[in-house]
Amino acid sequence: MKKSDQWDPHYVHPGKTTVRLTLFWVSNYYQDTSQKVLKTAEQLFAEHGLGLDIYPKTRQVSHTIQIPGDPTQLLVNDPQNTPYDYNWLRNQGAAIFNDQATADKRQRLPVFFCQFKDAGYGITVLNSNWLPYCMIGVNADPGGYCLAHEIIHAATNSGVHCNTPKGNVFGDIPGNILVRAHVEAIARSYFAR
Repeated sequence: MKKSDQWDPHYVHPGKTTVRLTLFWVSNYYQDTSQKVLKTAEQLFAEHGLGLDIYPKTRQVSHTIQIPGDPTQLLVNDPQNTPYDYNWLRNQGAAIFNDQATADKRQRLPVFFCQFKDAGYGITVLNSNWLPYCMIGVNADPGGYCLAHEIIHAATNSGVHCNTPKGNVFGDIPGNILVRAHVEAIARSYFAR
């Protein structure tokens, strides 16, 4: 493959690759915009030969994590000063749904819809004791591309953005172009089959 081919915005992945997501909602997620970002990711990925397997498809009480005390508090990644950090959240998700306890044992990308104290529409937690997982805030970007953007972070296991070509979803949001390099990274990720 030529280097220029990796930026092909029309690339369609051959075969049937499915991106597997497990969704969780946190009690501080007061305005549910999850369906908007899920629909946007589903449409964008479908254009490139990737499907989404979403569980559960809509907000469920059984997949809602309660923050003790003030339900509106923001999650911070500060384990020295608060017990309710990102790792606490991931542990709560694992207690609700364990993909290794399912019949097929296929891994899924955990996505938490929550409010967090950080800049941006979403966060992908890398370099923890867990495989990468994503958090999406209430104030999703206007186009709804933040989930697709965070899925690429999880697939590449990198916090580095890519600004080539201009308008790609892994550059600055908003971006609505998915390029071959990112499609292939997603297809190779731990949560794709």
